[in-house]
Amino acid sequence: MNKNLVGFTKLKNDVEAVNLVRFVLKNEHRQKIKDLRKQIKEWEEITDDYIRFFSDRGWCIYDSMNIDVAREAVSVAKENGVDEGEKIILNFYTGEVRNVLHWLKNKAKPYADRYDLLSMAFEDHFVGRYYASVPLFLIIVDGVVNDYTKSKGFFAEGTDVTAWDCLVGCDDSITKMKQIFNQKRTRTNTEEIFMPYRNGILHGRDVNYGNTYVSCKCVALMFAVADWIKMCDSEESRKEQFEKESNPPSIRETLSKLSKLEDDKKKIKAWKRRTVEVGVDISKNPTKEECTNYPYMISIIEAFDAWSKKNYGKLSDSFADLFMYEESVRKRAGECRELFANKELLSYSILEVEERACSLTRVLVEVRWNESQKEVVSKMEFGIVYEADDGGIGIPGSDRGRWKLKIWKSGCLYG
Repeated sequence: MNKNLVGFTKLKNDVEAVNLVRFVLKNEHRQKIKDLRKQIKEWEEITDDYIRFFSDRGWCIYDSMNIDVAREAVSVAKENGVDEGEKIILNFYTGEVRNVLHWLKNKAKPYADRYDLLSMAFEDHFVGRYYASVPLFLIIVDGVVNDYTKSKGFFAEGTDVTAWDCLVGCDDSITKMKQIFNQKRTRTNTEEIFMPYRNGILHGRDVNYGNTYVSCKCVALMFAVADWIKMCDSEESRKEQFEKESNPPSIRETLSKLSKLEDDKKKIKAWKRRTVEVGVDISKNPTKEECTNYPYMISIIEAFDAWSKKNYGKLSDSFADLFMYEESVRKRAGECRELFANKELLSYSILEVEERACSLTRVLVEVRWNESQKEVVSKMEFGIVYEADDGGIGIPGSDRGRWKLKIWKSGCLYG
């Protein structure tokens, strides 16, 4: 495992330290430690094997990558060979990846600035026009990194694409891909290539590049770069958090936390899941007054009320996940206006309410709006989480905080 992953290493060491004294723990806690050790080992093996099998072939690993895809690709590679494992990755980047394309826009403003070009590139990619998609992807990646660094593009000599304590910042992630894809291509080559050699493709030397492998590797690189930007932006705060967690708290602070933890456990244990029937327990278009027993629904009501009234400041706060790449409130409101100004809300209707935990409820909403003189009907899925004032998950009635929307499915907003 790469030494860059200091947070993972600390977690692993902490769990092993607790495991040494497991005999003093309750059975349920011993089982949790056992499960956690298993999960840590599995994650470490999957990421190491993925790098070992696929990184030399141009497949970039990154933090938000679908771990189930990586697991299956590694499993198939072990049983049937790397070529067969690679097909699992290709299937993901030509199919299921379309469900998370909006992540690029949400994670990094340079991608949002190029969203029209990005959409055209993906349109070409999904219909197999790889001779068109590949150059666009390479151009976009170079421009995105240039905007972010304010000096050099991704492929430029001297561009540092490392990041602290994350997969994408490891030597075998985008740093390695940069070295592979940026090889000199000084002669015209008519043989098919399976790597997105930037210089050969954009300078017209590699003329037979239009295949699934090259385009999909560009897509993987695009997501890796988005993760890299996000990790660079959060690096200082992550370092501060790591330092804080590495320094042991005082005895008084520890006792206070343990007391609160026991109180929270009692409240979680006492919580009972309710079956909420839309149209019976709560109406399809509830008012705040109706939500006395369902306070999490108020965040839904306020969000769609802000959309209806074109209150983009409030809406950008309600749909914060869509604009997390912007640090300032004003810029988030501006990005929100750009996305929603041409979407006139007609109505929304609650379809499903599912209480999953005391601090989490899933809500499915049917939304109707006018856009470009056409009526759009689509579904949006939300997780409503009770967030404490310190930013962590809170316990309603125990921690000071509020219910916040987490958008689970929003691709319909991007056409």
